[in-house]
Amino acid sequence: MRTGARGHRAGGLLFYATLVVTCGAVAFPFYWMIVTSLQTGRGLFSYPPLLWPDNFAFQSFKAVLSGTALPRWLANSLIVSLTSSLAALVVGTPGAYALSRFRYRGKTAFAILILTTQMMPPLVLVIPLYIIFRTLALSDSLTGLALANFAFALPVCVWMLRAIFDSIPEDIEEAARIDGCSYTQVLVRITAPLALPGFVATGIFAFLTSWDEFMFSRTVITATEKWVASIGLSSFIGIYLTPWDQTMAAAALFTLPPVILFLLVQRYFVAGLSAGGVKG
Repeated sequence: MRTGARGHRAGGLLFYATLVVTCGAVAFPFYWMIVTSLQTGRGLFSYPPLLWPDNFAFQSFKAVLSGTALPRWLANSLIVSLTSSLAALVVGTPGAYALSRFRYRGKTAFAILILTTQMMPPLVLVIPLYIIFRTLALSDSLTGLALANFAFALPVCVWMLRAIFDSIPEDIEEAARIDGCSYTQVLVRITAPLALPGFVATGIFAFLTSWDEFMFSRTVITATEKWVASIGLSSFIGIYLTPWDQTMAAAALFTLPPVILFLLVQRYFVAGLSAGGVKG
């Protein structure tokens, strides 16, 4: 009995030790980013490195907020990311619902075709998209960038939403259709509220995809005032000198919107997709 209890206790200790080490490995880069952004002068290049800032100086944050266009770049990123993610949700919802609920010839082939678009390297699509955008006078504009991010996120959003709709029992929808509701009314009034946690998760995925996108933004956008934050961060790296404290301060500010967004909607990730929807 005692041997079993000791083994159970040792297993628990090993689990928590592994959990602490894993969380520490994940969190340390963010911690180091904050520490570096608060360092000034020789503290940046001291050896051994300082794991705690010698002084809490916020000059780097003041420098990037007042001396650069970072606030404008962050606003551009926010506009593009919100626009593209909302558009992907609005357009992807009826497509995912049709793939989940309707039966028609070629449905499986169409679903696979949507998925295969994600197998193509983005680098292959940059030049064709750039030519199309230049022809349509959408290059060097936030509208064109939002459309591009929308196109990149839409196929994955359709597949994610399809899986969410598949997890919702059809009995609820059939009862609503018997009462006279159309498919649109069923989707808006019945299915969408039950799938709200899935909508949130899919929207965050689309938002982060657009927020972190760099390659196409760097290709399409040339005007400095229209840069998004991912491009602006790369401009801090100089040829001969890189202000690491300002670079890390800008990176810390760049990570804030996704973190705040996740904290605001984190409760939806643990909510049941159809909790209480069907009574036994």
